Amino acid sequence: MKKSKLINYTTQDFVSEKELELKLFRWNNIKDKYLPKLKANGILRIVTTKVWNKEGVSRLGHLFEYEDDKAYQKCQPIFQEIERNEKKDQLIKVFGNRGVVLEEYDFRND
Repeated sequence: MKKSKLINYTTQDFVSEKELELKLFRWNNIKDKYLPKLKANGILRIVTTKVWNKEGVSRLGHLFEYEDDKAYQKCQPIFQEIERNEKKDQLIKVFGNRGVVLEEYDFRND
């Protein structure tokens, strides 16, 4: 299994729960087009979460793990295309955080 060297954690805030659900619906309709492209460019893992511990906030969290910084750079045009389509008629506040992996403990194979 390849180890992630670069991680991006992005949150998306929506004006309502219905807008969040619309985003998930739209992603489900297009993800088969984009996931193979992202994989081919070096993304190793994608996790989407619904943030539940912030009252009154409709928020998704996305974890993206990359082989390295080059893979991150190669995937950016793909994400920019996805974002252009997402933001056409939806107001979404996006906050991105990037980090280099310093330590990792993976107990999934124990």
